[in-house]
Amino acid sequence: MKEFLGIKTITIFLIAIILISCSKKYTGEVSFKSCKVSYPLHDEEKERKINYEAVSNQWEYESAMQKLALCLCEKYMQKPDEEIKEKIIEIYKEDFEYYRKEISFKKVNFDSILVNRKEVFNSEILVD
Repeated sequence: MKEFLGIKTITIFLIAIILISCSKKYTGEVSFKSCKVSYPLHDEEKERKINYEAVSNQWEYESAMQKLALCLCEKYMQKPDEEIKEKIIEIYKEDFEYYRKEISFKKVNFDSILVNRKEVFNSEILVD
């Protein structure tokens, strides 16, 4: 009887692992210092077949980068750190496909970026 319960327990455990692995959603991650943002990775070809359109992985990545920049701004305001400042400016200057900035990058006013961080690094996109 104990042997049967052991086999039954192992079988249930294996089935659970198989179900979890089959339904696993893939994620990407961007991080810097203590800030970390996970984002979904899509099977774009499969989504196009189902929905005729897909949210691109580039779109998800860029949104995650915007969220990472917001986190970094918060960290910087708590405790200024030159590396964090440089990373924020790097993200700010990034030439994103979906998050285009119609501004000149010749001179970046970092204080202005911090003050307007929620607008500058807004991770929401309005689609026509």
